[in-house]
Amino acid sequence: MIRRIAAGLVLLVGAFWLVSTFALGYSGKTAAVDDMTGDFRPVFSDAGLKQTNADIDTVNAFAAQFQKEAVPALAQQLGMTPDEFVGTLGKQYPDVGAGMQQLPESLPYFNGMVDQLNQQQGNFHDADAIPTGFLPAKTVHWLFVALGIVAVGLGLSLLRTSAGRRLLIGVVALGVAVVAVTFVLSVPQKAQAVDDMTGAFRPVFTDAGAQQTRDYLTTIQKMDDQLNAEALAGLATMLGVTPDQLATSLGEQFPAVGAGLQKMPDILARFDTLVTKIENNVDTFQQADAIPTESKPTTWLVAQLLVPAGILILAGGGGLLASRRRVEGARSVRSPDRVGSVG
Repeated sequence: MIRRIAAGLVLLVGAFWLVSTFALGYSGKTAAVDDMTGDFRPVFSDAGLKQTNADIDTVNAFAAQFQKEAVPALAQQLGMTPDEFVGTLGKQYPDVGAGMQQLPESLPYFNGMVDQLNQQQGNFHDADAIPTGFLPAKTVHWLFVALGIVAVGLGLSLLRTSAGRRLLIGVVALGVAVVAVTFVLSVPQKAQAVDDMTGAFRPVFTDAGAQQTRDYLTTIQKMDDQLNAEALAGLATMLGVTPDQLATSLGEQFPAVGAGLQKMPDILARFDTLVTKIENNVDTFQQADAIPTESKPTTWLVAQLLVPAGILILAGGGGLLASRRRVEGARSVRSPDRVGSVG
């Protein structure tokens, strides 16, 4: 009777592992994790973040010096106030005007994004190491399949054979192995890292968030294009110098502005690559964020491993204990007969 109860519990655990991985769509969700981490691995590398930090620092320095120093100086040379100069620039070159007007919104937005990239680097690497650093995330799906098959096999064997003790030891061993591997592979820590990272980036990885990011970048790109193609030449004419003379003068008087004008096309190209990655991974992010479900955090994955493993240990251990007591009881019944026969 005890063995049948144990077998039923083992079968239940195996069925749970098998059914849950398919019912929760782990095959597609873990594949999405692999796609997304593959795309963003260069972004979260030390070299990638170093470049991104250098880029945003250049943009910040350019914007600050252009607005606080270059604009007042150029306005003074033209006999205008800074507001008049900016207004005139915006009328003649609307893309430049739109970009300058939007900088108080777009620049803090991109600064915040870069800050999050830096803060979440460790969490990304933890998430990228599920289940291990050398196995893809899709292995998790097949792990549940394998565990389910093994547990179902043990449960059926317990029902069909009289060699219950060895099978019960196997059940306990399976449960202990799952618990041990869960902690050896730092699954709780990695699952928490996934939750922290998805929580940080959830507002960006939506259709609206990706569109907002693209809109901000497009406005800056148009500003830079028109500034280099038209506005600087027009400004040079207003000042009575050649474009090359103006560029040299700006670089000497305002080095951050000069460096920004020179580096901005490459910087914006790199940011364009980052924004494209975001746009391409909205769906994969949302799939990854839905492990195990949309309403439950990824840390529930730990319970999905440990609770069934605990049931296996209790079922197998309880069966072994009952079997031992039954054997000891049988021995105690036979012992008086043996004493009587000796007498």
